[in-house]
Amino acid sequence: MIGHWRSASRWTVDACWLCLLLPTLAAPVAAQRKGKDVPEFTRQGLLIANFAAGRGATVKLGSQAANAVRSRVAKLVNKRELDVVSGGDIAYKLELAGYSPDSTPDIPEMRSLGRYFRVDEYLWTSVSNGEGGPTISGDLVLYRDDRLRQPLPPAKAPKLDSAAALYAQAVAAARAQLAPERRCENALRDGSASRAIAAAREGIAAYPRAAIARTCLVWALQRGGHPPGEVLEAARELLDIDGRNPYALEGAAISLDSLRQRDEAANYWLRLAATDTANIELASKVGYALVDGGNARRAEPFLQALANAHPEELRFTQLLWRAAYDVKDWQQATAAGEMLLERDTLARADSVFHLRLATAYHSSDRPFNAVETLARGVRLFPKDARIYALYTQYVKAEADTVLPRGLAMFPRSAELLALNAKELRLRGKIAESLDATKLAVSLDSSMNQGQLMVAQLEIDLGRPDSALIALHRAVATEDSTLVAQFALAKGNALYRAANGTKASADFGAALRMLAFADSVRSSEQSRFLTGAAALGVAQAALTEAAKTGDKPESCRLARVGSDALPLARTGLQAGEASFGDAAKQSLAYLDQLEPFAQQQLKAVCSN
Repeated sequence: MIGHWRSASRWTVDACWLCLLLPTLAAPVAAQRKGKDVPEFTRQGLLIANFAAGRGATVKLGSQAANAVRSRVAKLVNKRELDVVSGGDIAYKLELAGYSPDSTPDIPEMRSLGRYFRVDEYLWTSVSNGEGGPTISGDLVLYRDDRLRQPLPPAKAPKLDSAAALYAQAVAAARAQLAPERRCENALRDGSASRAIAAAREGIAAYPRAAIARTCLVWALQRGGHPPGEVLEAARELLDIDGRNPYALEGAAISLDSLRQRDEAANYWLRLAATDTANIELASKVGYALVDGGNARRAEPFLQALANAHPEELRFTQLLWRAAYDVKDWQQATAAGEMLLERDTLARADSVFHLRLATAYHSSDRPFNAVETLARGVRLFPKDARIYALYTQYVKAEADTVLPRGLAMFPRSAELLALNAKELRLRGKIAESLDATKLAVSLDSSMNQGQLMVAQLEIDLGRPDSALIALHRAVATEDSTLVAQFALAKGNALYRAANGTKASADFGAALRMLAFADSVRSSEQSRFLTGAAALGVAQAALTEAAKTGDKPESCRLARVGSDALPLARTGLQAGEASFGDAAKQSLAYLDQLEPFAQQQLKAVCSN
């Protein structure tokens, strides 16, 4: 019950003090005239729970050290300004909670005790024991924000009482900064950065190694718009005292970003994240600061670890996507981009995201994914000219590379070989196109119009007889009507060309092609053209026979011409109904040519 009475009496005193304070605040001038010492702030509460047992120490020593420091601090401080929670109260509360009175609270338990006793400060301290005696070390921490802490100088002495006395003096000395620090924060709340700076400097003057007052100084310099270099200097002074002070780390990082000292700024941002690795909001803040501050390369491994550890936190994937894209880590960028495409509705509705993801795919040698992404973008954002332009560019570029890449992957694909053959023909590479087509047909004999393609390429190369061989093979696999039409058209073209050269060999090539067309699918046109080509052979061969001085060659040509005459007559007669005057004129000429042929045979072929 003693502990309970102690707590109750404390709040009774506080309440009474408040009653006394109210009229004093209402009439400060009268109070001053009466010489009353009115406290500037309400009385603060300090919790000194059992110290943690360090190297060579026991739990009992931790309890004894805390009791010794507690009693000495209570004697050193102004009791109207600070209430040190008694050891009896702490023990009573620990027992109520089911703990041993000698147990050392962890951070959550310390905060629970602080909330129960409504304290403003607590000591987070440990005691160790060695050859030279016990050593007490730790921090003075503000309960409202445990990031506001004052590292205290370790106190070492041969005996515990001496070490406790030294440590209690350090606590009392460190507290000299707290009243000016509260003035600093009050001035910031009032919007007066200049008064806040003056108050913070007053706290530093009162306790030169002040960390808490220096923290408020950093805030005030930032709030007052002071130059980054000045803020950086104050932050570094604070870090010399407390190397893990998050406010100093952040202030230094922001200042260095403003000074464009990116790499050093990244060091401070990452140190800030390391002060509380379980704090997702802090990690997110650091991630955005690094990426937005031009430190994407330093941010990428940090964000990769966060994205792996917290896959449910989409913002880490979003940041990783930005960082990887900025540093051109295309493999990482595409992996993050694919995850966003699957899970992030905002990304799916963003045309710029589609542009960048397509760029990442293209840069990581995944052109199909790039074109696919842009095709989706063209569909989703039909009015976005940038997406359409990039889509056009990639499609055109892919047209030049897709076939070679495909043939490298599938060298015996008949379909790809056929496509490559068409592409080669368009580029004027007829011989290469023919080789590719022949290989394609050999791999797939059922390929649609494969032999017709071979025939066309042979004709393009000026080899009609080779084309005719391909057409003979085509009859077995293609529609005969189509083969006949192809041969008739090519034969007619050859016949017109022969009319220009007047050479028997050219008329002979046309005749063979037309005769083949007529044999596959006979028609009046095929029969008539065959007759006309045969007449051309006869006329040209007999003319050449008369001109050559080589008797064996003349005889051969005369026989070629004479042998073509019956075929010419049959074909021309078959075309009289449809080709009227042309057929009659050709037949009339044939009548004149036959006697000449007989004379030629006698003249050049007789022994």
